[in-house]
Amino acid sequence: MFVGRAVIPVKVMRPFGDWKPGDMVLIEDWKAKELWESGVVEIIDEVEKIIIELDRYIKEERENRPLATIDGSLYDRTEFYMYFLNKVLENPSGYPPETLRSYITKLANLKEKYKELKRLRFNKILKSVMLRPNSLEILNKLTPKEKELYLQMSNMRTSWLGEE
Repeated sequence: MFVGRAVIPVKVMRPFGDWKPGDMVLIEDWKAKELWESGVVEIIDEVEKIIIELDRYIKEERENRPLATIDGSLYDRTEFYMYFLNKVLENPSGYPPETLRSYITKLANLKEKYKELKRLRFNKILKSVMLRPNSLEILNKLTPKEKELYLQMSNMRTSWLGEE
């Protein structure tokens, strides 16, 4: 899941390398996970920002027939924050009740928006595979995860139809 495609903002809590407590830095998702679990950093909550971004892309996908180009790190950032919120809610000690209620709401909203965007994009990718398999134009509009899906489905289609 964490392969370093998304950059996560964190606040340094303990000295680490060149970082001092209070420093705000951007690090890859897998590093943020490890350092947060070790208590070295605190994750800066950008869930609302991601929800707004998901909403914007959902609206764009609904309004446009062809696939729209989306940020290649959006899925990874969304998955990171779902992981973060789930972990906090699994072990809520140290968080005030109002923060936990907010996190429950944010997590539900994040999951719903993420699923909706993926459903919309999947349907368009499926149609693209049927009409234009292995198209570079379409590949350029896809996230890394979507590219993998599109190419696998394109290969299955061409193999099934004997167009190899």
